Amino acid sequence: MKKFTNTLLAAGFVAGAFTVQAQENPISANFALTTDYIYRGISQTSGGPALQGGFDYAHESGFYVGTWASSITFDDSIEIDYYGGFTGSLTDGLDYDIGFLYYDYPGASNDDFLEFYAGLTYAGLTGKVARTNDFFGGTGEAYYYTLDYGVSIMEGLELGLHYGYSDFDQEVFGTKDSYSDFVVSLGTSVAGVDLSVALTDTTLSSSDCGSSDCDSTITFAVSKSF
Repeated sequence: MKKFTNTLLAAGFVAGAFTVQAQENPISANFALTTDYIYRGISQTSGGPALQGGFDYAHESGFYVGTWASSITFDDSIEIDYYGGFTGSLTDGLDYDIGFLYYDYPGASNDDFLEFYAGLTYAGLTGKVARTNDFFGGTGEAYYYTLDYGVSIMEGLELGLHYGYSDFDQEVFGTKDSYSDFVVSLGTSVAGVDLSVALTDTTLSSSDCGSSDCDSTITFAVSKSF
């Protein structure tokens, strides 16, 4: 999730991208090892590695549900997410995704929160907005706006671009009530295993964040889907 003071889903690179596509086998699983868990530009593991994984069910109607978890370095060192929604097509080439995402921190219920999201995708470009009325740590209403673009730049090599804007109804980082995050990632598959590298940055300084968790970071990940 996020930590205030201290967009490849399984690797934590594409924040909020929990869209699940219906497959021949409706039940799938994923597992990843990443050198850092980055959520909306902020490290959740104080710059250290994380183990992550989850399970999804996707129906041919577009309905999906799933759960995903990651090790973190606060709130008893685990985050468990539960999500569900519906995806489909409005017109030829224009897809939509609506749903919810619940962030659970076992043993620290004051940090749990529920978020609703809606997004549109066309020609590799996805725009999405997420809203919660009680963000992490009781910080109140918050919105997260994203633009993501993915394209194949050569056979077997995918480029991902992400921009995110977090807007809070109160000052969270010192005197700031908003910030932006950016990701540039490359991904490929080798022998059925997904490999990725991402450069992440934010408009927050170390003094804003209270640590180096908001600084620019290069992250590597290895993941596998079943």
